[in-house]
Amino acid sequence: MRLEGSLDAFGLPDIFSLLSSTKKTGGLHLRRAGEHGVVWFNAGLITGGASNLSRLSLGRRIAGSGLVADSQLSTAINEVTRSSDIGLARALRDAHALDEGELHTVVREHVVDTVFDLMRWAEGVFEFVIDEANVDDVGVTRDVEEVVTEAQKRLDTWEAIDEPISSADTVLSLALDLDADPLLDRGEWELVALIDGRRTVGDLVNICGRGEYAVVVALAELVGRGLVRTNNSEGVAAMLRRQQLVSSLEADAVVDEPMARSPRPDAEVSNIASRSRATVAAQPVAVTPQRPEPFLPEREPDHPEPLAAAMAGGGAVASAAPLPANAIERDPNVNKSLVLRLIAGVRGL
Repeated sequence: MRLEGSLDAFGLPDIFSLLSSTKKTGGLHLRRAGEHGVVWFNAGLITGGASNLSRLSLGRRIAGSGLVADSQLSTAINEVTRSSDIGLARALRDAHALDEGELHTVVREHVVDTVFDLMRWAEGVFEFVIDEANVDDVGVTRDVEEVVTEAQKRLDTWEAIDEPISSADTVLSLALDLDADPLLDRGEWELVALIDGRRTVGDLVNICGRGEYAVVVALAELVGRGLVRTNNSEGVAAMLRRQQLVSSLEADAVVDEPMARSPRPDAEVSNIASRSRATVAAQPVAVTPQRPEPFLPEREPDHPEPLAAAMAGGGAVASAAPLPANAIERDPNVNKSLVLRLIAGVRGL
């Protein structure tokens, strides 16, 4: 029997009910633009599935749970790479990398998440492949009616969640101004630690691996308590804006006091500070300060020389004998007695 058609003509719960009542074994594939999901059956019971085959949603859920060590996860991934007949969950089970009871709990929750995701498809086509094996069959089976009922309850809860929170493209940020001290459980703290004002709801779902429903419901709870915001215009952005206003006063401090009295735009203050630094850098720095020159009247020599006396008196100097070539011309302003005392002091050392 070939079972295929459009979701417009057959609802997904009706298809599940038909496969359950006829105790079919195989994979029910659902496709729509760019997406491909599957639910596996064994004798009419659901054994597993994935709402998006391009992602290992069950493997991400196990990795995000922290139940396996990195080395065990790497070994299982290598095993899956070598063989296409085994999935990551089964490889971890066969290697005894995690407790089988904990693995079954994760798989059972994952089955409901898969059906919940697929039941939100408003359109698409389906095809049932008989006897197709589930590579991640770890021995978990779930009754179809039970799974559909639980998924329907989740749909009712989902419709009550505000659209910005349930949208995968919404960016979340932490609130800074809290009304009271926050109280968080481990799951909530894990989400809060991942919120950085840049990650979207879809990013958080992929990182946690807990399923879209569980993550979005937890985020909606945090938003309702005022701990998380869907609009990041406040919070961190508001604090940065206020600090920027204060920094304008710090920029004014680099100019002189008369300039600081009148407020200027940030650009003008920056230009003034740049010109001030450039002017200071252009001025040479004196290594040794210059000695101030004394303002004293010219002193007459104690023993004037004939040549100097004639020149001072305005007399003729033509008759004066020429000085020898090796003679040192005396400065009339030098105190001869002081020079003699300095020479005698040097000789006595």
